[in-house]
Amino acid sequence: MKEKTGQLFKAVGKKIKNLMTPARYIVLGFLGVIAVGTILLVLPFSSASGKTIGFVPALFTSTTTVCVTGLTVIDPATQLSIFGQIVVLLLIQIGGLGFMTTTTFMFMLVGKKISLKERMTIQESLDQDSLKGVVKLTKRILAFTFIFEGFGTLMLMTRLVPALGARGIYGSWFTAGIDIMGKDYGAFSSISAFSHDPVVLITVMVLIISGGLGFLVFNDILRKKRNRPLRLHTRVSLSMTAILLVVGAAMILGIEWNNPGTLGPMDWGDKVLNAFFQSTTARTAGWTSINQANLTDGAKVATMVLMFVGACPASTGGGVKTTTIFVMIMLFASVFRGRDEVVVGKETINTRTIKRAAVVTTACFLGSFAQALIIWATEAAYGVQLSVIDSMYEAFSAFGTVGVSAGLTTSLHTPALITLCFSMFIGRLGPLTIGTALLNTKKQSANIKYPDAKILIG
Repeated sequence: MKEKTGQLFKAVGKKIKNLMTPARYIVLGFLGVIAVGTILLVLPFSSASGKTIGFVPALFTSTTTVCVTGLTVIDPATQLSIFGQIVVLLLIQIGGLGFMTTTTFMFMLVGKKISLKERMTIQESLDQDSLKGVVKLTKRILAFTFIFEGFGTLMLMTRLVPALGARGIYGSWFTAGIDIMGKDYGAFSSISAFSHDPVVLITVMVLIISGGLGFLVFNDILRKKRNRPLRLHTRVSLSMTAILLVVGAAMILGIEWNNPGTLGPMDWGDKVLNAFFQSTTARTAGWTSINQANLTDGAKVATMVLMFVGACPASTGGGVKTTTIFVMIMLFASVFRGRDEVVVGKETINTRTIKRAAVVTTACFLGSFAQALIIWATEAAYGVQLSVIDSMYEAFSAFGTVGVSAGLTTSLHTPALITLCFSMFIGRLGPLTIGTALLNTKKQSANIKYPDAKILIG
């Protein structure tokens, strides 16, 4: 009997192992980290008061940190103990690096060999075409992360230490990841107290842009040889980031120039700097130097466009990604020109990439609007009438894992908060990874050919 039970468990284990694709490893890994984070944060000694913050706030906080979003229902500075704040920082670190990158780092620390299955999962998480060099790339990602975080911490210390004393060291370390300024400058203050300080704003902008470009872009730049051009992915990521940064800042500056609740009271230099900061943070971060609730509807719509686009692939940011939008723009251009192929310079974008871009754009667009509707409807059921624009602002922020808020998050009821948790999770991993993990994606035989369908378009 004991032998049969052992054989049964072995068979079940083998079956489960066969079902575990790289995409499923990634999804379950992130879910596991969120679950562990929730358990740790719900403990009484994670709270500054010594009483549990509650399951839903703990779940939401764990999700928003692992998904590197920033939306929050609690103020970490005033409501979490030192232990709770350390837990949050570790969750952000795991979420920013990615589950598999963090796991690989732990394996390397203990000297464990990286298996083929693990290399395939790393390949999936980093969106690489080949298994070759994925472990070496992981090491570069870790080095890149620690260098930039160290730079950010040292730069911020030049401002926070004189202002806060020894606590400024602690604050500088955390400001490279989460907001713990509430104890010194008021709950949910973010870095609004430094809206006139170019050193703080520019340092945080550099960290945001670096994380949003992604590790692969920097890797390609560092490996560039004299006679070898940068990869198309790198060129598109850099150019789209620059264009969105400048255009976004120009829109915010023009719309908010005389708004007394945001840029209005500032001199022209601070207006320009804070407009650029708003344009930067809207695409991946969540740090705010101006009150988001005071933005005009026009500025909120402009910010939502930036949140929808998001950062670059294989980065710490969400959104549909800059390269996805670029592919869609080039697809439109090719259709209007009457061309069958999508050509960029002397390179052709393959059909698979175009299909993936179309699916991601459509899924994110519909998903964001659906979530906004759910938030509006669930709050209406509680007798709370939200602005449609503010509901959309919260939804786009969650789906793009941005983290800026018009002030709604702390007042939302449980159904809306759970909806935001799902949205942040999907936004962090991406619709394609989630869909691949949930569905059976066996390829059809290449020999099967069906007749062309005739359907009118436009």
